[in-house]
Amino acid sequence: MALNLLSRYIVEDLPPKSNNMICVKSTDTVPFVFKLLANSNILAAPVLNEDNRPIGLIDFVDIVCCVVQIINHTGLMGNDYHSFIEREDLLEHTYASHITDLSQRNPFIPVVQGASLLEAITVMAKNQLHRVPIVSNDMESGLGPKIINLVTQSAIVQFLAKHMDDLGIWSNRTLKDLGFVQKPVISINFHKRALEAFQLMAEKRVNGIAVVDDRNQLLANISARDLRELLNENRLFDDLYKSVGEFVTKVRQQDYRGVHPSICCSQEDTMRKLIMSMAAAKVHRVYMVDSDRRPTGVISLHDILLSLLDHVNSGTGCN
Repeated sequence: MALNLLSRYIVEDLPPKSNNMICVKSTDTVPFVFKLLANSNILAAPVLNEDNRPIGLIDFVDIVCCVVQIINHTGLMGNDYHSFIEREDLLEHTYASHITDLSQRNPFIPVVQGASLLEAITVMAKNQLHRVPIVSNDMESGLGPKIINLVTQSAIVQFLAKHMDDLGIWSNRTLKDLGFVQKPVISINFHKRALEAFQLMAEKRVNGIAVVDDRNQLLANISARDLRELLNENRLFDDLYKSVGEFVTKVRQQDYRGVHPSICCSQEDTMRKLIMSMAAAKVHRVYMVDSDRRPTGVISLHDILLSLLDHVNSGTGCN
C-alpha cells in the first residue's frame, strides 16, 4: 500500500505551490537573507549566482553557524550583548555565497520535475536532507536546470498524515516495534543563555535541542527557526543574551513553565499517532520521555522517512 501511494504521487503534488520561487542571490548579505527568510515564513531558500544558476541552499542553521563563528572568531562572547551588538556591521560584509551550506546540512541534491514521492524520500533519507530542490532542465534555452520548488520533510509528513490509511501495517506498529530506541538527547539547561543553545546547535550540526530544568525534565524545544522571532527587535541579537527559558517564553509568547512542554511520545505509541501529532503541531522533532518526563530519545522527521523507506524496501510496503 505504501509503495503504491508513494509511487503514484509526484513531487509537484506537494505544497507549497507557487509561481514565484523565493531565491537568494549569492551577493545578498546575511542580514538581508535573514529578513527574507523570516518575512517569507520559510526556513530555507536556493542561492543563485550571477548567471541565476543554483549554487546551493541556505537556511537558518547556516545563519546560526555564521553568527557563532563570528562571535568565536572575534572574541565577542562577553558577559552581555553590547559588545556583539556594536559589531553587527560584521554581518553586513558576509554574503550568502560565504555561508551557503555552512552547516554542512544542505548539499544541493535535486530531483527532476515529475519525480515520484518515493524518489524524493529516497534522496532525502539516503543523504540526510531536510529538503530537496525540484528542477526542470530547460534544454532549449541552454540555461540549465531551473529550481521550481523545494520538497521538504515537513510537506511529506503532512502528506502522510492525510493518507494514513494508505500506509498499511507500518502506521499501526509501535515505535518500539519499528526499532526506535532510547538514545542520548542533546539538551541545555533553561538557565543557560540562548546564545549557548545556538552554539550547541552549530557544534552538533542540528536544528533543535531540548530545554530541560535542573532535574533534567523536559520543558521545551529550541530550534534554529526560532531566530526569526528576533526580526522585529530594535537590537537584533539582544535576546540571544537572555536565558534559554526567557528566550523560549518570548518566542512562544507564553511562559514555558505554564504549558505542556514539547510534544512527547513513548515507545508504545504507534507511528500513526506520532505522525498525526507532528503534522497537527507542525513540529520537526518529538522527544521520548520516561515516567518522570525526562528525555530518553528524540525522533525527527528524517527518522520517520527513513523508517518508511525501510518498510517499503522490505517488501511489506505493498501490504
